[in-house]
Amino acid sequence: MSTREQDPLLLSSGRQSADSALDMNDNQSVQSINSESPDEVVVGLRKNLYTTASSIFAQVGAITFFLYIFYHIMRHDIIFFTGHPALNNFGFLLLAQSIILVQPTSTAAEKALGATVHGIFNIIGAASFFGSFGIIFLNKAAHNGVHFASPHAVFGLITYMILMCNVLLGITQFWMPHIYGSPTRAKSLYKYHRVIGYVALVFGYLTVCLATITDYNRNVLSLRFPVILGLVLITSLGLAVRIRPQKFQFKSRRS
Repeated sequence: MSTREQDPLLLSSGRQSADSALDMNDNQSVQSINSESPDEVVVGLRKNLYTTASSIFAQVGAITFFLYIFYHIMRHDIIFFTGHPALNNFGFLLLAQSIILVQPTSTAAEKALGATVHGIFNIIGAASFFGSFGIIFLNKAAHNGVHFASPHAVFGLITYMILMCNVLLGITQFWMPHIYGSPTRAKSLYKYHRVIGYVALVFGYLTVCLATITDYNRNVLSLRFPVILGLVLITSLGLAVRIRPQKFQFKSRRS
């Protein structure tokens, strides 16, 4: 394979000073993409999603987490506020799938298609989180409630902010790279997008755990903290073992 597994999703850029060398890398990446059949690319991404032991482990946790919360939501009448936990739940499922999909991609074609699908998942997920935030904000305003008064609300706000910033970074880096001066510079930022994504997931799962001590959960949903925590740990472990530290490519600058 001409493109290494540890290269960023947006293909390898390296730290080469000559523009001609960078152009050669891009041309080789394009040739690598064109040399692979669509079926081969899809098979590679499908393997990431649900055919390896680690992906199955992560999927069991993520899907069970979604179904567990969905079941407790649907046990009750659907009201305006129902959209808050429901949209958050859907958003977390998409976020987990978007991460599993690109953990890791190896060939240039897998990176290109994987990044596109990853971006689509995250855009839909961001829309879900934005809708969820709107519902809780309007619900609080309608009942003259105090905003951000609980640990769940504070961590939720932090999570929303991190997620939205990271989705914006990913969209512009992948689809509008010239905003950053050049495609090469945009590619170099992927490691930050990756780190922020994992941080957002950690804050998000912590927010869900904190939701179990809210009055709404005690009086309505009845989500059990040990179950939520266990499913979070299963999903997180499945994702953690798939992380490739070399893909972060943090390098100290030498004077």
